[in-house]
Amino acid sequence: MSQSPGEGSLTSSPDSSTPSAGYTRYLFFVIVVVMMLSTVDRQIISILVDDIKADLSLSDRQLGFLLGPSFTIVYAISVMPLARLADRGVRRNIIALGLGAWSLFTMSTAWVQGFTQLFVMRMGVGVGEASAGPAIQSLISDTVPPNQRSRGLSFISIGAVLGLAVGMAGGGWMNEFWGWRTAFLIAGVPGLVVAIVFRFTIREPVRGAIEGRGEGGGKKGTLVEDCRYLLSMPSMRWLLVAQAFAMLYTSGKGAWEPTFIRRVFEMGSGATGTWYLLTTPVPSILGLFLGGWLCDRWSKRDARAHLWVPIISLMGSLPFMIVFLLWPSDQRIDLPWGLPPFPVAFFFSIVSSVIGAMHSAPFLAAIQSLAKVRMRASAAALVSLFSSGVASGLGPLLIGDLSVRFEASYGDEAIRWGLVWLSSSWVLASVACWRSAKGIREDFERTRRESQAESQVVSADSSA
Repeated sequence: MSQSPGEGSLTSSPDSSTPSAGYTRYLFFVIVVVMMLSTVDRQIISILVDDIKADLSLSDRQLGFLLGPSFTIVYAISVMPLARLADRGVRRNIIALGLGAWSLFTMSTAWVQGFTQLFVMRMGVGVGEASAGPAIQSLISDTVPPNQRSRGLSFISIGAVLGLAVGMAGGGWMNEFWGWRTAFLIAGVPGLVVAIVFRFTIREPVRGAIEGRGEGGGKKGTLVEDCRYLLSMPSMRWLLVAQAFAMLYTSGKGAWEPTFIRRVFEMGSGATGTWYLLTTPVPSILGLFLGGWLCDRWSKRDARAHLWVPIISLMGSLPFMIVFLLWPSDQRIDLPWGLPPFPVAFFFSIVSSVIGAMHSAPFLAAIQSLAKVRMRASAAALVSLFSSGVASGLGPLLIGDLSVRFEASYGDEAIRWGLVWLSSSWVLASVACWRSAKGIREDFERTRRESQAESQVVSADSSA
């Protein structure tokens, strides 16, 4: 069968469906860079909140709209059509074009003059980034064998966490030296270069070949048919709920935690970004890898590990997070060599970050395993529609609104209580994970069985 444009072999042997180890490592490296840039461009605004607020005379409620709905409204509208395109077209090209687009919008943010213009620029970032996540998940799932899928998909989250680190620390210090507008300008430039590199060095894998399902990858259904199939599985429905509640707090925390540190611990943007880097993104990288590793090993014996690991992660992390948020900010440990005192509360943030990050890769792997080959990007987009499109918009908005409501009583520490109240969504996410686990083994088997049958039909029709 002839290959479509861009769908070349991943190895030196044109007959092999398994990529070489060297190319796989390169692919993961580039994907980490793409996801890092995605998160930098999305989240850098979080470390710059107070400076933007002062410069443009905005309220916390307006900032809540900028941190959440400005990005997620348009993301939610565009993610499904773009994922559908990824399931039918060359994923490599779609990712590269999206990366270039959101990088240009990030750079353009340097020249905004008010709330409306800034809102529009954040919407543009949302359109570009809607092209990346689902397509990358589908690309990895057709590159990595199923028994290594959780670890492979963990590189998406690792890139996102590194983006938090670079965005918060780098953005904070750029703001200290050159101001928040220059921070946006510098953040957008690398994406234009990486977009070109991605387009001309990443090869498109043959759909389904890594699982022996044939190049056709199964039946091509309509978007409505694909969504109906995915939502017909009880485990997928509960997984959507779980991911949405998990993301509700994760997004709110990610958007407002730097501001919480800056206000409550009375630090500048540079120091805030550095401490945030050391207490949240860096420890989270360890948790992301551990979650993927544990899920891959545990799921060999019990497929429900895709949900058991997230339950352990969310419920195990939550107590440490609440202690971090409520611990007195004036309790600090003196450090040698003239370093600033270390807040005791940050110990609890480190532990919470390691444990709390373990849920991400198992979630992604479960979604990809529940989807048939030709609907993997659409499945990722469907989940993103609820988690990134809805929950990510509501999380920052709710915390911003709670901060305004608590401001009369708690002043600058109002943000502390907004974060505490919204953390209860992780409990609801754990309950939804437990419900999803009750039927996920049967749904995994259903997808495997139906995909095999459809692939055989496609192969027979091609031979005829």
